[in-house]
Amino acid sequence: MHARSFIRPRRVAGLVAAGLVLSACGGHGHTSAEPAGRVIDVSMTDMAFTPSTVAVASGETVTFRFRNAGAVIHEALLGDDAAQTKHAADMAKMADGHDHDHSGAVTVAPGKTATLTKTFATAGTLVLGCHQPGHWEAGMKATVTVA
Repeated sequence: MHARSFIRPRRVAGLVAAGLVLSACGGHGHTSAEPAGRVIDVSMTDMAFTPSTVAVASGETVTFRFRNAGAVIHEALLGDDAAQTKHAADMAKMADGHDHDHSGAVTVAPGKTATLTKTFATAGTLVLGCHQPGHWEAGMKATVTVA
C-alpha cells in the first residue's frame, strides 16, 4: 500500500507533463522538438502568409513553422491546385455540418504555433492556403516553388 502512494503522484505528474506538451503545440499537424530539414518561419496574419513566396529544392525536407499573429484561427494546407480545391469543398461541407478529412493541414489558434514537414519530391509549384471561411477568397495563400 505504501508503494502505491508513490506511483500515483508520478502517474499524475506524467499526465500533467503530457498535457502541457500537447497544449504547447497549439495546433494540429506535425510537432517535434527537433524540426526536420530546413525550417521556414511563416507568420499568419489576418488574411496573409508572410513570406508570400518560398523557394525549395527538389528532394529537400522543409519544416514550416506557422505562427498565428492574427486575431482569428487560421490553417495552412500545402498542396497543388487540385488539393486546394478539394479542401475548400471539404471545408464548405464542414460549415454545413458534415465531417471532412483534415489531414495534411495545420490549424493554428491566435498566438499559437504549429509545424508541417514535407519532403519535396518533384519540381513544380504548390500553394499554402487557408480555407477558414472567407480566408482563401480574401487571398490568404502563399506560393511554394520547387526547383
